[in-house]
Amino acid sequence: LDAGPNFSSYLWSTGATTQFITVGAGNYWVDLTFNGCVYKQFVTVSEFPIPKITSIEISNTGTITVLVSGGNPPYEYSLDNNNWQSANVFTDLPRGQYTIYVRSKEKCSVISKNFTIINMVNAITPNFDGINDNLNYSDLLTKDQVTFKIFDRYGTLVFSGNKSNSFIWDGKNLDGRALPTATYWYILEFSEIGSNMKLKYSGWILLKNREDKYFKD
Repeated sequence: LDAGPNFSSYLWSTGATTQFITVGAGNYWVDLTFNGCVYKQFVTVSEFPIPKITSIEISNTGTITVLVSGGNPPYEYSLDNNNWQSANVFTDLPRGQYTIYVRSKEKCSVISKNFTIINMVNAITPNFDGINDNLNYSDLLTKDQVTFKIFDRYGTLVFSGNKSNSFIWDGKNLDGRALPTATYWYILEFSEIGSNMKLKYSGWILLKNREDKYFKD
């Protein structure tokens, strides 16, 4: 903080008696003396708002969309903290570990979050041959705030993952009846324990029944 030149004395609320002081966020005052008169000035120092990564949406085509709030937009995005872009979408990313970096237009504060593109299964064949009989995402039991839902092409909910079914889908609907061969759509959301940032996956799953007897009650 600079109180300005040409005063005969300075007295800050911090006890400093110099023209300049360095402080953190808070409320301050300074008594400025000139020609025997004292002028009191007040100042408030606020923390600079930084952006926050709220979620990362991931499709089964390897496209991610980064959602950010706070700070001063427009934002810039990077996967290596070196090459920056204005778009919040990255495409054709293979599965694996990544770090997303975000900064506001002032470019003075960079935030980052780690995320993983997991291997999403796109086909199951529940015909009891021991191969791809179900969609097993039981690893979600170690995640927080999990939502895992599967819909048919008409938007009807056919499966809702939870701890009781261990997030394992065997190709049946909510009533326990076998579903026909078709393409189904999923929504998967979760956050890591201790983190408020959500990872959001969406895409399609092909359910293919190879034996007609599977349709019989």
